Amino acid sequence: MKMTIDEVLNEAIMSSTPAIIVEGIDDLKTYVSIANQALDRFEVYAIETIAGHTGGCDAVVDAIRTLYALNDASHPVENFVLGIIDRDTREYRGELPAENAILTLNYYSLESHFVCEEVLSAALSQYARVHSDGLGPNFSLSLFESIEHDILDLYYFSLEALQCAIDENYATEFKYSYSINRRKQEPTNSNVRAKAPQLDQLAAQLGLQRNLDSLKKISSGKWLLLTFCEIMYSTLGDLANYCGKFGSEKCQFCRAAITGKCTYRMKEGVSNKTLYSTASENYHLPSLGYIKQRMSQISLQTASVNDLSS
Repeated sequence: MKMTIDEVLNEAIMSSTPAIIVEGIDDLKTYVSIANQALDRFEVYAIETIAGHTGGCDAVVDAIRTLYALNDASHPVENFVLGIIDRDTREYRGELPAENAILTLNYYSLESHFVCEEVLSAALSQYARVHSDGLGPNFSLSLFESIEHDILDLYYFSLEALQCAIDENYATEFKYSYSINRRKQEPTNSNVRAKAPQLDQLAAQLGLQRNLDSLKKISSGKWLLLTFCEIMYSTLGDLANYCGKFGSEKCQFCRAAITGKCTYRMKEGVSNKTLYSTASENYHLPSLGYIKQRMSQISLQTASVNDLSS
């Protein structure tokens, strides 16, 4: 049987075990894996498994606010329960929750955190034939910087979707509900790019710039990670063109002028889906550090409160 939200809190108090509430099944494995690095003991609940709540970020917020309405001051909610929600467009609609028991992600969604140089470096290590020892210390960073321009192709389409999300009367060419590949179709592609000056004004008003950090805040995380993996797949397929570049060593076959055997090649059996799965299972990224830190804080608070009451 489903637990009620107040039962989740009571269980956390009685067992001194922090309860982490997340939006749904897609996030569950990732947050369990992140929590394993931050906490000795914990419970992670998908919000739809709690009685009276459906999935999604609004349900997480409603559940936490229900706890605040029911709770007495002797056991502060934020000392025992942490709800984690995607940022999506809340910041730009003025809807960021203020409750201490809610952690709003720094970026649009969890997937956004996996678009980074460290993920590319891990893909090179796992899927390129060349040994990482031969690449040199700056190869993956330089390669990431070289593909960042292609990732930023999403910028104006994300701004267009954002404008639609914050202005219901806006005549939009592109929405968050669309497939990201629709941006390549005509007349959508041309129409959105023609709006660039208008969208630049929106960006200026919201403090956004055409860089990766801003893109992570406004692009759907699934769009962004899917596009990154497509670009990464293409880059790995052309990796032989980077043999000896970015401070790396030329492989022994190229040094010997033996064609067709460059070790800067991708292994067989790799696909976009392979890269997507590998990227989203990298739980040691620096970009996830603030989530682990917040989880650690609730663990310390839980232990502190129970020490005082014992």
